[in-house]
Order: sequence, then C-alpha cells, then structure tokens
Amino acid sequence: ANLATEWRRFHAQWTNYCVATDLNDAPARKRTATFLAIIGNDAYSLFESLDFGDQDRDDIDVVVAKFREHCVGETNVTYERYVFNKRSQDTSESFDTFLADLRRLIKTCVYGALEESILKDRIVMGIHNDTTRRKLLQTRQLTLAVAVDICRASELASRQLKAMAGADAVERAGLLISIIASDSDTIGDTFEVSVS
Repeated sequence: ANLATEWRRFHAQWTNYCVATDLNDAPARKRTATFLAIIGNDAYSLFESLDFGDQDRDDIDVVVAKFREHCVGETNVTYERYVFNKRSQDTSESFDTFLADLRRLIKTCVYGALEESILKDRIVMGIHNDTTRRKLLQTRQLTLAVAVDICRASELASRQLKAMAGADAVERAGLLISIIASDSDTIGDTFEVSVS
C-alpha cells in the first residue's frame, strides 16, 4: 500500500480512537501527545523533521494537517480516476473483494453526487462473468444496491451449481462402481474410474 492510503487508514483509526476514548474533549496538547505516542518510530522521526514555522507543534489540528500534507500531498484526480476505471475483477477474485477495492479506489476520485452511479457502472463493466453482466444490462432502472444483489446472488448460485455438479459426479461414479462390482463377469478385474 502507498503512503497516502496508509495515512488515510491510520487517520480513520485515529478518529475512531478519539471518539472511543473521549479524547476529543481533552485539551489539544494532550491529544497531540497521545497522537505522537502512538504513531510509531518512523512517523515520530518524520514529525521531528516537519517544518512548523510559527505554527503550534502542540496543536493536534496543525500536526494532523502537516502529516496529511506530507503523506497525501496533492491528489491527481485524473490519475485516481484512471486507476479506478481500469480496475476489473480477477477471475479468482470474489465479488465482495472486487467491490471493496472499488469502494476504496473511488474515494479519491472526487465524483461527488455521481459516485454511486459511477460505482454501479464500474461493476457492470468490470465483473468477469459475462452472464451476470448480461443480467445487469437487462435490468431496468439498475441501482447500485440491485447490481450488488445480482452479483452476489449470481456468484452464490455458481458456487452452489459447482457443488451440486461435484456431488452428481461422485454419485454417478459410485453408481458405476456398484454396477461393475455387481457384474459377476468383472469380479477380480482391474478397472479405473475417472471423476471429472
């Protein structure tokens, strides 16, 4: 993962920590000291090298802004959108993993009110199963929620069909063995059973 992604993850965890421990109600200096105590050695070394100028190094908002500036910098929205729009589901990847990655990628694309619609479109274009894509394209008034439901149901049905086909193959092989074993002419003969 890149530095910007790691910073965003850490900052979300930090925000949750502040809420869980009521740290938001503490003085800024205490919040800053807590932040600096949990960021780790490398990040603390970075803190020591940051230029605060005349800004307060004990103000948590200033410290967090400096870290964000260093770790994220300016986002190239065009490139972020390129990465998002190139993302397709791998053949061995589950739909939920694909969806989670799309949700992560779209956060830096700044699509605003169109985000849900564009995410739905990327699912349609990016899933690897053409039968599911066909079903999505046939659905009138396709929403993100409906697209997700269709993809999950299709993936589950595929797994269930494979399990059923596997059980049928085992049952057919067992029946063949029973028939061969009951044939008195074949007793003692060697035979091979192939289950595909």
